[in-house]
Amino acid sequence: GFWAKGGGFDLENFGHMRGVATRANRQPAVACYLRRPGESAYVPLALDVLRIEDGALAEIITFEDRHFPAFDLAPKL
Repeated sequence: GFWAKGGGFDLENFGHMRGVATRANRQPAVACYLRRPGESAYVPLALDVLRIEDGALAEIITFEDRHFPAFDLAPKL
């Protein structure tokens, strides 16, 4: 979508992102990892917790990368 390409993400100077489907607080979530230019590993960027209402995405709550250990998420990919 727009945020991934036109909004500044995934550009050569930003790096490349990978999302890993997971759960947080009994809700679906996406652990977002970033590989910066010149680096080989993807490192934690943010944890997006999705609130679903009536089968539709109602809200995204974003947590900083420092919360990855609490959810047993990999320190790098």
